[in-house]
Amino acid sequence: MKDAILFTFITLFFGGCLQEEAIDGSTILSESMAYHDPSNSWENTILQIHVQEPRMLNPHRYSIIKMDNTDNSFSLKRNRDDNISEHIIDQDGNSSVLWNGEITSDTALVNKYRLDPARNAGYREFYQIFYGLPMSLEDRILKINHASETTFNQQACYQLSIELKEPMFSKEWRLFLLKATKEIIGIEIVSRDKPDGGERLYFEKIIKINQILIPRIRHWHQLKDDTYSGTDIIIGEIND
Repeated sequence: MKDAILFTFITLFFGGCLQEEAIDGSTILSESMAYHDPSNSWENTILQIHVQEPRMLNPHRYSIIKMDNTDNSFSLKRNRDDNISEHIIDQDGNSSVLWNGEITSDTALVNKYRLDPARNAGYREFYQIFYGLPMSLEDRILKINHASETTFNQQACYQLSIELKEPMFSKEWRLFLLKATKEIIGIEIVSRDKPDGGERLYFEKIIKINQILIPRIRHWHQLKDDTYSGTDIIIGEIND
């Protein structure tokens, strides 16, 4: 009898391990991309959105983001106290920054509000990645290290542990995709070099733009203790 119980335990244990190992992370990620971008149009989309981005030290931050993925041009317009800055990359890759509609050479303003045009590529990369999830990761993933079943924010999901070719805050990310639909519901950005670093993002609701399903709300928390640090909310599309 004991031998039979032991055999059953071993079978269940190793069977469970094999089942977990059989999860195909690449397939799950592809299914998530198909859910969010059923027409496979992310690479050719033009995104123009108004975003509210409250932070603990800046609760009244708003941005207007324009991205054209066909030519990689980009614009980020943001309120800075009573002023407006605009970071621009044109279709030829030229960067410029406007302060209230004009180029400024005031070093104090440039340093205080981070108006150096050299920062524009970083802004573009950030918004391309975070507003194109998960499609924006397709060419940025070096490898999927592990895929498993878990829960995130009390929802059953798949967890994909990925390594990026180039860091966005870090190379080590965890993606959380709903089991039922493969909708992306959160990410964790792991900072192995900084044990107290890292971010956890909770996604809420969906907005459809150009037939693409984009998480409308994302809450930023510190990974170490889940302390809240800010939110991004897509208010709506902008039509020129």
